[in-house]
Amino acid sequence: MKKILGGCLVVVVVAMIGLGVALFYAYRVAKQMSELADRVSNKTPYVPPGNGELTQQQVERFIAVQGRVRDELGDRWAEIETKSAEIRKKTAGNHELSLSEITGIFKDLANVYVEARRVQVNALNIHKFSDGEYTWVRRRVYEAAGVEIASGIDMSAIENLAREGSQRTNTTLPEIPLPEVPEANVKLVKPHAAKVKEWIPMAVLGL
Repeated sequence: MKKILGGCLVVVVVAMIGLGVALFYAYRVAKQMSELADRVSNKTPYVPPGNGELTQQQVERFIAVQGRVRDELGDRWAEIETKSAEIRKKTAGNHELSLSEITGIFKDLANVYVEARRVQVNALNIHKFSDGEYTWVRRRVYEAAGVEIASGIDMSAIENLAREGSQRTNTTLPEIPLPEVPEANVKLVKPHAAKVKEWIPMAVLGL
């Protein structure tokens, strides 16, 4: 009995150490993400238009930002694609990612994720985006391209983890129904639809 209990205790300790390591990586990434968010120059709160329509300029700026991030990631894009596919598989059927799953993702992706966010922040500043406007435009663009990206990681929630100095026990990835897409948005996005669909892995990771 003592040997059995001892073996169980070892398993528990090893599991706790593993979770602790994952939490360390997740918190470190979250802290870096929070610091990078503070570097976004445009701090103006974004108020979306009531009709939900994108402008030509917004679409062009969005395409420029996404293209820059994709190009600068280069060979590391494969890591983003692999982890994105894993997340989509795990969140199929409204499954909620647990804290250990979230932290595991960040442990595996720590360096490339931070690198991608750094490139993104630079691109946002170049194209005068605030995080708020960019997030709204990104969702509208993907909707117009016929892609559901609601089951992705909410980057703001991850950044708040660092700001609040606390750790969540569970992160819910809500299912958000797609609104009726304005025809004007579909027309604006249609010429870029192929590229937009190639960038789904970034959207799933909240980039």
